[in-house]
Amino acid sequence: MTPPRTLLAYSAPRSGFGDEWMTFLPMGLGYLQAMLKSRAHPCRVANLSGRGRKEVLAYFRAQNPAVLGISMFTFNRKRSAELLAWAREACPTAILLAGGPHPTHLAEEVFEDCSALDAIVRGEGETALLGIVERLTAAPGTDSWKLTPGLILREGSTPSQAPLEDLDAVGLPAEHLEADFLDDVGQLAYLSTSRGCPATCNFCNTPEFWGTSIRFRSAGSVLRELRLLRERHGLTYFSFRDDTFTANRGRVLELMTGIQESGLHPLWNCQSRVNLVDEDRLVAMKRAGCEFMQFGVEHGSERVLALLDKGTNLRHARRALGLVRKVGMNLGIYLITGIPGETWADVEESAAFIRDTRPSDCQISPLALYPGTRMFDQYRAEGRIQRDFYRASGDAEIFARVDSHTEKALRHLDQEAQRARAKSRFSPAEFAEQKRWLGFCAVTNLLCGEAAEEEGRWTEAEAEYAEIIAREPGNPWGFMKRALLREKQGRRDPARADLAEVLALAPRNPEASALTGPWGLHRGRPGPKNKAHGPTAEMKGAEAYLSRPKA
Repeated sequence: MTPPRTLLAYSAPRSGFGDEWMTFLPMGLGYLQAMLKSRAHPCRVANLSGRGRKEVLAYFRAQNPAVLGISMFTFNRKRSAELLAWAREACPTAILLAGGPHPTHLAEEVFEDCSALDAIVRGEGETALLGIVERLTAAPGTDSWKLTPGLILREGSTPSQAPLEDLDAVGLPAEHLEADFLDDVGQLAYLSTSRGCPATCNFCNTPEFWGTSIRFRSAGSVLRELRLLRERHGLTYFSFRDDTFTANRGRVLELMTGIQESGLHPLWNCQSRVNLVDEDRLVAMKRAGCEFMQFGVEHGSERVLALLDKGTNLRHARRALGLVRKVGMNLGIYLITGIPGETWADVEESAAFIRDTRPSDCQISPLALYPGTRMFDQYRAEGRIQRDFYRASGDAEIFARVDSHTEKALRHLDQEAQRARAKSRFSPAEFAEQKRWLGFCAVTNLLCGEAAEEEGRWTEAEAEYAEIIAREPGNPWGFMKRALLREKQGRRDPARADLAEVLALAPRNPEASALTGPWGLHRGRPGPKNKAHGPTAEMKGAEAYLSRPKA
Protein backbone atom coordinates (compact mmCIF):
# COMPACT_ATOMS: atom_id res chain seq x y z
CA MET A 1 0.00 0.00 0.00
CA THR A 2 1.32 3.44 -0.94
CA PRO A 3 1.69 5.59 2.20
CA PRO A 4 -0.15 8.94 2.20
CA ARG A 5 1.86 11.93 1.06
CA THR A 6 2.17 14.95 3.32
CA LEU A 7 2.97 18.52 2.27
CA LEU A 8 3.87 21.20 4.83
CA ALA A 9 3.88 24.80 3.61
CA TYR A 10 4.57 28.31 4.81
CA SER A 11 4.25 31.77 3.33
CA ALA A 12 5.20 35.19 4.58
CA PRO A 13 2.34 37.70 4.54
CA ARG A 14 1.93 39.73 1.39
CA SER A 15 3.34 42.74 3.20
CA GLY A 16 6.46 40.73 4.02
CA PHE A 17 7.33 39.26 0.61
CA GLY A 18 10.43 41.48 0.44
CA ASP A 19 11.54 40.88 4.05
CA GLU A 20 14.39 38.34 4.23
CA TRP A 21 13.55 37.38 7.82
CA MET A 22 9.83 36.90 7.20
CA THR A 23 10.42 34.80 4.10
CA PHE A 24 12.61 32.31 5.97
CA LEU A 25 11.02 28.86 6.18
CA PRO A 26 10.12 28.19 9.84
CA MET A 27 12.57 25.67 11.30
CA GLY A 28 9.66 23.81 12.90
CA LEU A 29 8.59 22.45 9.50
CA GLY A 30 11.95 20.73 9.17
CA TYR A 31 11.46 18.86 12.43
CA LEU A 32 7.90 17.86 11.47
CA GLN A 33 9.23 16.52 8.18
CA ALA A 34 12.01 14.63 9.95
CA MET A 35 9.47 12.99 12.28
CA LEU A 36 7.56 11.60 9.31
CA LYS A 37 10.38 10.72 6.95
CA SER A 38 12.47 9.00 9.63
CA ARG A 39 9.52 6.61 9.90
CA ALA A 40 9.20 6.10 6.11
CA HIS A 41 6.26 8.47 5.58
CA PRO A 42 6.79 10.73 2.53
CA CYS A 43 6.73 14.44 3.25
CA ARG A 44 7.79 17.63 1.47
CA VAL A 45 8.07 21.19 2.74
CA ALA A 46 7.56 24.32 0.66
CA ASN A 47 8.14 28.03 1.09
CA LEU A 48 5.41 29.73 -0.94
CA SER A 49 6.34 33.30 -0.04
CA GLY A 50 5.76 35.68 -2.94
CA ARG A 51 4.02 33.13 -5.15
CA GLY A 52 0.67 33.90 -6.72
CA ARG A 53 -2.56 31.97 -6.88
CA LYS A 54 -1.98 30.35 -10.26
CA GLU A 55 1.48 29.05 -9.33
CA VAL A 56 0.36 27.82 -5.91
CA LEU A 57 -2.66 26.00 -7.34
CA ALA A 58 -0.48 24.28 -9.94
CA TYR A 59 2.03 23.31 -7.27
CA PHE A 60 -0.63 21.88 -4.94
CA ARG A 61 -2.17 19.89 -7.78
CA ALA A 62 1.19 18.50 -8.82
CA GLN A 63 1.98 17.42 -5.27
CA ASN A 64 -1.51 16.00 -4.68
CA PRO A 65 -0.96 15.37 -0.95
CA ALA A 66 -3.28 13.39 1.27
CA VAL A 67 -2.40 15.74 4.15
CA LEU A 68 -1.56 19.41 3.67
CA GLY A 69 -0.47 21.48 6.67
CA ILE A 70 -0.01 25.24 6.78
CA SER A 71 2.28 26.97 9.31
CA MET A 72 0.26 29.88 10.75
CA PHE A 73 1.49 32.73 12.92
CA THR A 74 -0.31 35.91 13.89
CA PHE A 75 1.64 37.95 11.35
CA ASN A 76 0.81 35.66 8.39
CA ARG A 77 -2.74 34.64 9.35
CA LYS A 78 -4.35 36.22 6.27
CA ARG A 79 -1.93 34.63 3.84
CA SER A 80 -2.30 31.27 5.60
CA ALA A 81 -6.09 31.42 5.22
CA GLU A 82 -5.56 32.21 1.54
CA LEU A 83 -3.29 29.17 1.12
CA LEU A 84 -5.86 26.95 2.81
CA ALA A 85 -8.58 28.15 0.42
CA TRP A 86 -6.33 27.48 -2.57
CA ALA A 87 -5.41 24.08 -1.14
CA ARG A 88 -9.07 23.07 -0.94
CA GLU A 89 -9.60 24.19 -4.54
CA ALA A 90 -6.58 22.26 -5.78
CA CYS A 91 -6.89 19.18 -3.54
CA PRO A 92 -10.58 18.61 -2.73
CA THR A 93 -10.03 15.37 -0.81
CA ALA A 94 -6.92 16.34 1.16
CA ILE A 95 -6.98 16.73 4.94
CA LEU A 96 -6.15 20.38 5.56
CA LEU A 97 -4.38 21.26 8.79
CA ALA A 98 -3.15 24.47 10.42
CA GLY A 99 -0.46 24.51 13.07
CA GLY A 100 1.38 27.15 15.02
CA PRO A 101 0.69 29.58 17.85
CA HIS A 102 -2.12 31.59 16.24
CA PRO A 103 -4.52 28.70 15.50
CA THR A 104 -3.54 26.93 18.71
CA HIS A 105 -4.65 29.88 20.83
CA LEU A 106 -7.48 31.28 18.67
CA ALA A 107 -8.96 28.11 17.22
CA GLU A 108 -12.61 29.24 17.06
CA GLU A 109 -11.80 32.39 15.12
CA VAL A 110 -9.42 30.57 12.77
CA PHE A 111 -12.12 28.01 11.94
CA GLU A 112 -14.55 30.86 11.22
CA ASP A 113 -12.07 32.55 8.88
CA CYS A 114 -10.85 29.35 7.17
CA SER A 115 -13.85 27.42 5.91
CA ALA A 116 -11.56 24.94 4.14
CA LEU A 117 -9.72 23.96 7.33
CA ASP A 118 -10.32 20.43 8.68
CA ALA A 119 -8.32 20.51 11.92
CA ILE A 120 -5.81 22.46 13.99
CA VAL A 121 -2.77 20.74 15.44
CA ARG A 122 -2.52 22.08 18.98
CA GLY A 123 0.91 23.17 20.19
CA GLU A 124 3.83 20.82 19.57
CA GLY A 125 2.97 19.05 16.36
CA GLU A 126 5.24 16.08 15.65
CA THR A 127 3.38 13.36 17.54
CA ALA A 128 -0.06 14.53 16.39
CA LEU A 129 1.00 14.75 12.74
CA LEU A 130 2.57 11.31 12.90
CA GLY A 131 -0.62 9.95 14.48
CA ILE A 132 -2.76 11.36 11.67
CA VAL A 133 -0.53 9.83 8.98
CA GLU A 134 -0.36 6.46 10.73
CA ARG A 135 -4.16 6.30 11.04
CA LEU A 136 -4.55 7.22 7.37
CA THR A 137 -2.09 4.47 6.46
CA ALA A 138 -3.95 1.90 8.54
CA ALA A 139 -7.47 2.95 7.50
CA PRO A 140 -7.40 4.99 4.27
CA GLY A 141 -10.61 6.70 3.27
CA THR A 142 -11.97 6.84 6.83
CA ASP A 143 -12.23 9.54 9.47
CA SER A 144 -10.19 7.58 12.00
CA TRP A 145 -7.50 10.28 11.83
CA LYS A 146 -9.89 12.52 13.80
CA LEU A 147 -9.26 10.36 16.87
CA THR A 148 -5.61 11.46 17.00
CA PRO A 149 -4.75 13.15 20.32
CA GLY A 150 -3.63 16.77 20.12
CA LEU A 151 -6.19 18.04 17.58
CA ILE A 152 -8.78 20.79 17.64
CA LEU A 153 -11.72 19.95 15.38
CA ARG A 154 -14.76 21.99 14.47
CA GLU A 155 -16.88 19.66 16.56
CA GLY A 156 -14.52 19.67 19.57
CA SER A 157 -11.04 18.66 20.69
CA THR A 158 -9.32 15.32 21.08
CA PRO A 159 -7.38 14.55 24.29
CA SER A 160 -4.16 16.49 24.80
CA GLN A 161 -0.93 15.05 23.51
CA ALA A 162 1.84 14.60 26.09
CA PRO A 163 4.93 16.70 25.31
CA LEU A 164 7.74 14.85 23.60
CA GLU A 165 10.31 13.99 26.26
CA ASP A 166 12.82 12.40 23.87
CA LEU A 167 13.49 15.17 21.36
CA ASP A 168 16.19 13.05 19.71
CA ALA A 169 13.40 10.77 18.48
CA VAL A 170 12.14 13.48 16.12
CA GLY A 171 15.05 13.11 13.72
CA LEU A 172 17.25 15.70 12.03
CA PRO A 173 15.96 18.09 9.36
CA ALA A 174 19.37 18.06 7.67
CA GLU A 175 19.09 14.31 7.12
CA HIS A 176 15.58 14.31 5.65
CA LEU A 177 15.19 17.65 3.85
CA GLU A 178 13.04 17.66 0.74
CA ALA A 179 12.07 21.26 0.12
CA ASP A 180 10.66 23.29 -2.73
CA PHE A 181 11.35 27.00 -3.28
CA LEU A 182 14.11 27.00 -0.64
CA ASP A 183 16.53 29.36 -2.36
CA ASP A 184 18.96 29.95 0.52
CA VAL A 185 20.52 26.92 2.21
CA GLY A 186 21.71 29.30 4.92
CA GLN A 187 18.23 28.98 6.39
CA LEU A 188 19.23 25.50 7.54
CA ALA A 189 21.75 27.07 9.92
CA TYR A 190 18.94 28.00 12.33
CA LEU A 191 18.72 25.17 14.87
CA SER A 192 16.61 24.24 17.86
CA THR A 193 18.19 22.12 20.60
CA SER A 194 15.54 22.42 23.33
CA ARG A 195 11.89 23.29 23.88
CA GLY A 196 10.21 25.24 26.65
CA CYS A 197 11.22 28.11 28.91
CA PRO A 198 11.22 28.25 32.72
CA ALA A 199 9.92 31.83 32.75
CA THR A 200 6.30 32.95 32.83
CA CYS A 201 6.54 36.43 31.27
CA ASN A 202 2.99 37.74 30.80
CA PHE A 203 3.68 38.98 27.24
CA CYS A 204 5.12 35.70 25.88
CA ASN A 205 3.19 32.67 24.60
CA THR A 206 6.07 30.19 24.89
CA PRO A 207 4.91 28.80 28.26
CA GLU A 208 1.44 28.13 26.89
CA PHE A 209 2.66 26.67 23.60
CA TRP A 210 5.78 24.69 24.60
CA GLY A 211 5.45 24.52 28.38
CA THR A 212 7.58 25.77 31.26
CA SER A 213 9.49 22.50 31.66
CA ILE A 214 12.53 22.56 29.37
CA ARG A 215 13.24 19.46 27.30
CA PHE A 216 16.65 19.04 25.68
CA ARG A 217 18.12 17.23 22.75
CA SER A 218 21.24 15.26 23.60
CA ALA A 219 24.66 16.72 22.88
CA GLY A 220 25.27 13.85 20.45
CA SER A 221 22.16 14.71 18.43
CA VAL A 222 23.16 18.37 18.17
CA LEU A 223 26.71 17.49 17.13
CA ARG A 224 25.42 15.11 14.48
CA GLU A 225 23.21 17.85 13.03
CA LEU A 226 26.13 20.30 12.91
CA ARG A 227 28.27 17.72 11.14
CA LEU A 228 25.56 16.88 8.60
CA LEU A 229 25.06 20.55 7.77
CA ARG A 230 28.80 20.98 7.32
CA GLU A 231 29.19 17.87 5.16
CA ARG A 232 26.10 18.29 2.98
CA HIS A 233 25.90 22.07 2.64
CA GLY A 234 29.27 23.42 3.78
CA LEU A 235 27.68 25.49 6.55
CA THR A 236 30.11 26.93 9.10
CA TYR A 237 27.96 29.47 10.96
CA PHE A 238 24.94 28.48 13.06
CA SER A 239 22.26 30.16 15.14
CA PHE A 240 20.74 28.27 18.07
CA ARG A 241 17.23 29.65 18.45
CA ASP A 242 16.34 27.98 21.76
CA ASP A 243 14.43 30.31 24.07
CA THR A 244 16.98 29.59 26.80
CA PHE A 245 20.06 27.92 25.36
CA THR A 246 22.08 27.97 28.60
CA ALA A 247 19.34 26.73 30.96
CA ASN A 248 21.07 23.48 31.92
CA ARG A 249 24.66 24.13 32.96
CA GLY A 250 25.86 20.51 32.71
CA ARG A 251 24.30 20.03 29.30
CA VAL A 252 25.89 23.23 27.98
CA LEU A 253 29.35 22.22 29.18
CA GLU A 254 28.97 18.74 27.69
CA LEU A 255 27.89 20.16 24.33
CA MET A 256 30.72 22.71 24.33
CA THR A 257 33.27 19.96 24.98
CA GLY A 258 31.77 17.98 22.12
CA ILE A 259 31.98 20.92 19.72
CA GLN A 260 35.60 21.62 20.67
CA GLU A 261 36.55 17.99 20.15
CA SER A 262 34.60 17.62 16.89
CA GLY A 263 37.07 19.44 14.67
CA LEU A 264 34.21 21.36 13.03
CA HIS A 265 35.32 24.79 14.27
CA PRO A 266 31.90 26.45 13.80
CA LEU A 267 31.02 30.01 14.64
CA TRP A 268 27.59 30.46 16.18
CA ASN A 269 25.23 32.56 18.26
CA CYS A 270 22.46 31.88 20.74
CA GLN A 271 20.03 33.56 23.13
CA SER A 272 19.25 33.07 26.80
CA ARG A 273 18.03 34.63 30.04
CA VAL A 274 20.26 36.89 32.10
CA ASN A 275 19.93 34.75 35.24
CA LEU A 276 21.10 31.56 33.52
CA VAL A 277 24.71 32.28 32.58
CA ASP A 278 27.96 32.17 34.51
CA GLU A 279 31.63 32.57 33.73
CA ASP A 280 32.33 28.87 33.22
CA ARG A 281 29.51 28.47 30.71
CA LEU A 282 30.46 31.58 28.77
CA VAL A 283 34.16 30.71 28.59
CA ALA A 284 33.34 27.22 27.34
CA MET A 285 30.91 28.66 24.79
CA LYS A 286 33.44 31.11 23.41
CA ARG A 287 36.09 28.41 23.11
CA ALA A 288 33.53 26.34 21.19
CA GLY A 289 32.89 29.16 18.69
CA CYS A 290 30.15 31.35 20.20
CA GLU A 291 30.79 34.89 19.03
CA PHE A 292 27.43 36.51 19.83
CA MET A 293 24.82 36.23 22.60
CA GLN A 294 21.36 37.78 22.80
CA PHE A 295 19.38 38.35 25.97
CA GLY A 296 15.76 39.30 26.47
CA VAL A 297 16.45 42.06 28.97
CA GLU A 298 13.14 43.75 27.97
CA HIS A 299 13.51 46.93 30.07
CA GLY A 300 15.86 49.09 32.11
CA SER A 301 13.32 49.82 34.84
CA GLU A 302 12.85 47.42 37.74
CA ARG A 303 9.29 48.63 38.12
CA VAL A 304 8.42 47.80 34.50
CA LEU A 305 10.15 44.41 34.69
CA ALA A 306 7.78 43.62 37.54
CA LEU A 307 4.81 44.73 35.41
CA LEU A 308 5.96 42.25 32.74
CA ASP A 309 6.43 39.49 35.31
CA LYS A 310 9.86 38.97 33.79
CA GLY A 311 11.31 37.04 36.74
CA THR A 312 14.70 38.70 36.42
CA ASN A 313 16.12 42.00 37.65
CA LEU A 314 18.68 44.54 36.52
CA ARG A 315 21.31 43.11 38.85
CA HIS A 316 21.01 39.84 36.90
CA ALA A 317 21.11 41.73 33.61
CA ARG A 318 24.14 43.90 34.36
CA ARG A 319 26.06 40.94 35.73
CA ALA A 320 25.30 38.74 32.69
CA LEU A 321 26.07 41.41 30.13
CA GLY A 322 29.24 42.36 31.97
CA LEU A 323 30.38 38.73 31.92
CA VAL A 324 29.77 38.48 28.17
CA ARG A 325 31.94 41.56 27.60
CA LYS A 326 34.61 40.23 29.98
CA VAL A 327 34.75 36.89 28.17
CA GLY A 328 34.83 38.76 24.85
CA MET A 329 31.76 37.99 22.76
CA ASN A 330 29.49 40.31 20.82
CA LEU A 331 26.39 41.25 22.78
CA GLY A 332 22.77 41.72 21.72
CA ILE A 333 19.71 42.62 23.75
CA TYR A 334 15.96 42.77 23.20
CA LEU A 335 14.10 45.72 24.72
CA ILE A 336 10.38 46.52 24.83
CA THR A 337 8.67 49.88 25.20
CA GLY A 338 5.10 51.12 24.85
CA ILE A 339 4.06 49.22 27.98
CA PRO A 340 0.94 50.17 29.94
CA GLY A 341 2.08 52.08 33.01
CA GLU A 342 5.48 52.93 31.52
CA THR A 343 6.53 56.54 32.16
CA TRP A 344 9.15 58.67 30.46
CA ALA A 345 11.37 58.21 33.49
CA ASP A 346 11.20 54.46 32.85
CA VAL A 347 12.18 55.01 29.21
CA GLU A 348 15.19 57.03 30.35
CA GLU A 349 16.22 54.11 32.57
CA SER A 350 16.23 51.88 29.48
CA ALA A 351 18.28 54.51 27.64
CA ALA A 352 20.79 54.59 30.50
CA PHE A 353 20.96 50.79 30.47
CA ILE A 354 21.84 50.84 26.76
CA ARG A 355 24.55 53.44 27.36
CA ASP A 356 26.04 51.50 30.26
CA THR A 357 26.08 48.04 28.65
CA ARG A 358 27.05 49.06 25.07
CA PRO A 359 25.38 46.22 23.13
CA SER A 360 26.56 45.71 19.57
CA ASP A 361 22.98 44.86 18.59
CA CYS A 362 19.78 46.13 20.20
CA GLN A 363 16.32 45.07 19.00
CA ILE A 364 13.72 47.53 20.29
CA SER A 365 10.05 46.72 19.84
CA PRO A 366 6.70 48.13 20.94
CA LEU A 367 4.86 45.73 23.21
CA ALA A 368 2.59 43.57 21.05
CA LEU A 369 -0.15 41.39 22.51
CA TYR A 370 -0.21 37.86 21.13
CA PRO A 371 -2.78 35.11 21.62
CA GLY A 372 -1.69 32.63 24.24
CA THR A 373 -0.28 35.28 26.58
CA ARG A 374 -1.75 36.32 29.92
CA MET A 375 -1.64 39.95 28.86
CA PHE A 376 -3.70 39.22 25.74
CA ASP A 377 -6.25 37.31 27.80
CA GLN A 378 -6.50 40.19 30.27
CA TYR A 379 -7.03 42.78 27.54
CA ARG A 380 -9.68 40.67 25.84
CA ALA A 381 -11.50 40.03 29.14
CA GLU A 382 -11.55 43.78 29.76
CA GLY A 383 -12.97 44.44 26.29
CA ARG A 384 -9.86 46.32 25.15
CA ILE A 385 -9.36 43.94 22.21
CA GLN A 386 -12.23 43.62 19.78
CA ARG A 387 -13.02 40.06 18.78
CA ASP A 388 -12.97 40.89 15.06
CA PHE A 389 -9.62 42.72 15.18
CA TYR A 390 -7.67 40.01 13.36
CA ARG A 391 -10.37 39.64 10.74
CA ALA A 392 -10.55 43.36 9.96
CA SER A 393 -6.96 44.49 10.25
CA GLY A 394 -4.89 42.87 7.52
CA ASP A 395 -1.51 41.76 8.83
CA ALA A 396 -1.59 44.14 11.80
CA GLU A 397 -0.60 43.25 15.32
CA ILE A 398 -2.28 44.43 18.50
CA PHE A 399 -0.06 46.89 20.32
CA ALA A 400 -0.55 47.55 24.01
CA ARG A 401 -0.17 51.29 23.52
CA VAL A 402 -0.68 53.33 20.37
CA ASP A 403 0.25 56.85 21.42
CA SER A 404 2.85 59.58 21.12
CA HIS A 405 4.72 58.24 24.15
CA THR A 406 5.45 54.95 22.38
CA GLU A 407 6.52 56.63 19.15
CA LYS A 408 8.82 59.00 21.01
CA ALA A 409 10.28 56.19 23.12
CA LEU A 410 11.03 54.01 20.08
CA ARG A 411 12.89 56.84 18.37
CA HIS A 412 14.77 57.81 21.51
CA LEU A 413 15.89 54.28 22.36
CA ASP A 414 16.86 53.57 18.76
CA GLN A 415 19.11 56.63 18.79
CA GLU A 416 20.73 55.44 22.01
CA ALA A 417 21.22 51.99 20.47
CA GLN A 418 22.95 53.49 17.43
CA ARG A 419 25.33 55.42 19.65
CA ALA A 420 25.98 52.36 21.81
CA ARG A 421 26.72 50.24 18.75
CA ALA A 422 29.43 52.68 17.73
CA LYS A 423 31.07 52.24 21.15
CA SER A 424 30.60 48.49 21.47
CA ARG A 425 33.86 47.39 19.84
CA PHE A 426 36.41 46.00 22.29
CA SER A 427 39.47 48.17 22.88
CA PRO A 428 43.03 46.89 22.28
CA ALA A 429 43.44 46.68 26.06
CA GLU A 430 40.30 44.53 26.36
CA PHE A 431 41.50 42.21 23.60
CA ALA A 432 44.89 41.93 25.31
CA GLU A 433 43.21 40.99 28.59
CA GLN A 434 41.06 38.37 26.87
CA LYS A 435 44.15 36.79 25.33
CA ARG A 436 46.03 36.86 28.63
CA TRP A 437 43.11 35.26 30.46
CA LEU A 438 41.84 32.69 27.92
CA GLY A 439 44.98 31.97 25.96
CA PHE A 440 44.51 31.29 22.25
CA CYS A 441 40.87 31.37 21.18
CA ALA A 442 39.86 31.67 17.54
CA VAL A 443 36.87 33.90 18.33
CA THR A 444 39.16 36.42 20.05
CA ASN A 445 41.43 36.50 17.01
CA LEU A 446 38.50 36.91 14.63
CA LEU A 447 37.00 39.82 16.57
CA CYS A 448 40.40 41.39 17.07
CA GLY A 449 41.12 41.09 13.37
CA GLU A 450 37.76 42.64 12.44
CA ALA A 451 38.45 45.57 14.78
CA ALA A 452 41.88 46.07 13.23
CA GLU A 453 40.38 46.00 9.73
CA GLU A 454 37.85 48.68 10.64
CA GLU A 455 40.70 50.94 11.72
CA GLY A 456 42.82 50.20 8.64
CA ARG A 457 45.44 48.18 10.52
CA TRP A 458 45.53 45.50 7.86
CA THR A 459 48.90 43.93 8.72
CA GLU A 460 47.71 43.40 12.29
CA ALA A 461 44.41 41.95 11.09
CA GLU A 462 46.16 39.50 8.77
CA ALA A 463 48.41 38.38 11.62
CA GLU A 464 45.33 37.56 13.72
CA TYR A 465 43.86 35.41 10.94
CA ALA A 466 47.23 33.79 10.21
CA GLU A 467 47.50 32.69 13.84
CA ILE A 468 44.15 30.89 13.54
CA ILE A 469 45.41 29.12 10.40
CA ALA A 470 48.66 28.13 12.10
CA ARG A 471 47.07 26.87 15.32
CA GLU A 472 43.87 25.42 13.81
CA PRO A 473 44.55 24.48 10.17
CA GLY A 474 41.19 22.73 10.05
CA ASN A 475 39.32 25.94 10.90
CA PRO A 476 37.86 27.49 7.72
CA TRP A 477 37.29 30.87 9.38
CA GLY A 478 40.96 31.88 9.41
CA PHE A 479 41.15 31.30 5.66
CA MET A 480 37.79 32.97 5.01
CA LYS A 481 38.60 36.15 6.90
CA ARG A 482 42.08 36.38 5.39
CA ALA A 483 40.61 35.91 1.90
CA LEU A 484 38.25 38.83 2.39
CA LEU A 485 41.03 40.98 3.78
CA ARG A 486 43.36 40.16 0.90
CA GLU A 487 40.61 41.00 -1.58
CA LYS A 488 40.23 44.44 0.04
CA GLN A 489 43.93 44.95 -0.58
CA GLY A 490 43.61 43.92 -4.23
CA ARG A 491 45.53 40.67 -3.65
CA ARG A 492 43.09 38.49 -5.55
CA ASP A 493 45.25 35.46 -6.29
CA PRO A 494 46.17 34.91 -2.61
CA ALA A 495 42.50 35.55 -1.73
CA ARG A 496 41.36 32.86 -4.14
CA ALA A 497 43.94 30.47 -2.71
CA ASP A 498 42.44 31.02 0.74
CA LEU A 499 38.93 30.46 -0.58
CA ALA A 500 40.09 27.19 -2.11
CA GLU A 501 41.23 26.15 1.37
CA VAL A 502 37.78 27.02 2.74
CA LEU A 503 36.11 24.85 0.11
CA ALA A 504 38.54 22.01 0.79
CA LEU A 505 37.56 22.10 4.46
CA ALA A 506 33.85 22.83 3.92
CA PRO A 507 32.84 21.73 0.41
CA ARG A 508 29.87 23.66 -1.02
CA ASN A 509 30.28 26.40 1.57
CA PRO A 510 27.78 28.94 0.17
CA GLU A 511 29.84 32.06 0.91
CA ALA A 512 33.11 30.75 -0.50
CA SER A 513 31.31 29.24 -3.50
CA ALA A 514 29.69 32.58 -4.29
CA LEU A 515 32.96 34.45 -3.91
CA THR A 516 34.80 32.13 -6.29
CA GLY A 517 32.01 32.12 -8.90
CA PRO A 518 31.49 34.45 -11.87
CA TRP A 519 30.07 37.14 -9.56
CA GLY A 520 32.80 36.67 -7.01
CA LEU A 521 35.68 38.71 -5.66
CA HIS A 522 36.38 40.74 -8.78
CA ARG A 523 32.81 42.04 -8.77
CA GLY A 524 32.93 43.11 -5.13
CA ARG A 525 30.38 40.61 -3.82
CA PRO A 526 29.99 40.97 -0.05
CA GLY A 527 31.47 38.35 2.23
CA PRO A 528 29.69 35.97 4.60
CA LYS A 529 27.26 37.17 7.21
CA ASN A 530 28.97 36.48 10.52
CA LYS A 531 25.71 37.32 12.28
CA ALA A 532 23.04 34.77 11.45
CA HIS A 533 20.69 36.53 13.83
CA GLY A 534 17.94 39.03 13.24
CA PRO A 535 14.55 40.13 14.46
CA THR A 536 11.90 37.45 14.68
CA ALA A 537 8.79 37.98 12.64
CA GLU A 538 6.76 38.38 15.83
CA MET A 539 9.08 41.14 17.16
CA LYS A 540 8.98 43.97 14.64
CA GLY A 541 10.40 47.36 15.47
CA ALA A 542 9.56 51.02 15.16
CA GLU A 543 9.36 51.09 11.36
CA ALA A 544 6.07 49.15 11.38
CA TYR A 545 4.52 50.66 14.47
CA LEU A 546 2.74 53.73 13.15
CA SER A 547 1.04 51.86 10.30
CA ARG A 548 -0.86 49.58 12.67
CA PRO A 549 -4.53 50.21 13.41
CA LYS A 550 -5.53 50.70 17.01
CA ALA A 551 -7.13 47.69 18.71
